[in-house]
Amino acid sequence: MEHKQVLRTCQVFEDLDEAQAGKIGGLCRMEEYEAGAAIFTVNGPAKDAYVLEAGKVALQMKLPRSLGQQGGRVTIDIVTPSELFGWSACVEAHSYMLTAVCLEPTKVLAIDGTGLRSMLTGDHDIGYLVLESLIKVVARRLDEARQLLISERQLGLV
Repeated sequence: MEHKQVLRTCQVFEDLDEAQAGKIGGLCRMEEYEAGAAIFTVNGPAKDAYVLEAGKVALQMKLPRSLGQQGGRVTIDIVTPSELFGWSACVEAHSYMLTAVCLEPTKVLAIDGTGLRSMLTGDHDIGYLVLESLIKVVARRLDEARQLLISERQLGLV
């Protein structure tokens, strides 16, 4: 599938017209990962944002030692095809807040974060459309993390 076609399947980019999607498509490259591979890790430099084309990716957070065994992680969200993840590449401080681990063989569209940020500030029409949709992704993920925290407190884990 062509880069702009993959972009247009994603909620964050679905409102872009062909020309706008083509501009962002020029910032993209395809990457493939095996099951178990980490696409990025928490606190790593957020160089790229990603749209999942195929596979499944877990967004995970490391548990504090007091809550689990050393190195234990909790899954905050599962990314499925057409979803954006790694959005930290679009906003300050440009470091990933979670670790993205492939649960199965995975194909992603990687979007150059520096180029995307430049485009979002340079083309206000694209910037508005993308950031308006991106905030919905961020809000949904925050709500899911909040629900996870509530359920863990009810179980006495936190």
